Amino acid sequence: MMILLVVVVCLLVFILVFQYSAKRVTKQDVTFWMSLAIVVLGNIAFGAVNWPVSFLMTAVGLPEIAVVILGFIISFCATSYVYLLMLKTNFWKASLIQIATLIISLILIFGLIAVISLF
Repeated sequence: MMILLVVVVCLLVFILVFQYSAKRVTKQDVTFWMSLAIVVLGNIAFGAVNWPVSFLMTAVGLPEIAVVILGFIISFCATSYVYLLMLKTNFWKASLIQIATLIISLILIFGLIAVISLF
């Protein structure tokens, strides 16, 4: 039950961060439900592209680090394409939204870890 609560809270925080990033980059106001749909579809696209690509690259015999890096790049492009389609913007703005969301999320995570480690 606690794990489900943590997942829901993380999803809500990520949605709010996504809304902020989308508003700053594209200058359009995205509703909460639209943000939820975009974040969920982006995560589905990330997984749906990453698993087969990683499996194929591993089966071919690429080193693990190459599989991780190429899988991340391909999944990043797939998620940016979902943002592009849902927000009706160009690919570069969609990628910028994703980068801004990632950076803000990492700052929040490391800030939370720093605060927790003080206690």
